[in-house]
Amino acid sequence: MDQTALVGPDVSSGRRLVDALDGSLQIEAAFWLMEDDIWRLLVITPLVHEQGTRFVYSRVLDVIESTADLPHDLFDRVAVFSPSSRMITAFSGDGQIPLDRLILNESVKGAYVAGAYFYKFQPKTFAKAS
Repeated sequence: MDQTALVGPDVSSGRRLVDALDGSLQIEAAFWLMEDDIWRLLVITPLVHEQGTRFVYSRVLDVIESTADLPHDLFDRVAVFSPSSRMITAFSGDGQIPLDRLILNESVKGAYVAGAYFYKFQPKTFAKAS
């Protein structure tokens, strides 16, 4: 099966959204992740646990709708998670997360990644997987 490409406009739109959300949502990690040939922009914040996913998605939608240069269909590709979710604890191994470069079919901190592009990875409330 052919992999769906993550193109430049996706990377730059994702960066603009993460930058716009960073202050208000306490983002600890943000990255594109490909699963089943679908790219999703994962936004990791403790507010998912504290306020709930509905609150976080509402804030994401508000920012997308109020920012003229963000495509409105970007919201359909965003997924929000708590820092203690499996999406983050999968990267609990040794080593560095490679930021700002496309990763295809590689191991990142001991976890296989079909595709990813990390903007930020600084989990403060991170709980290692047991």
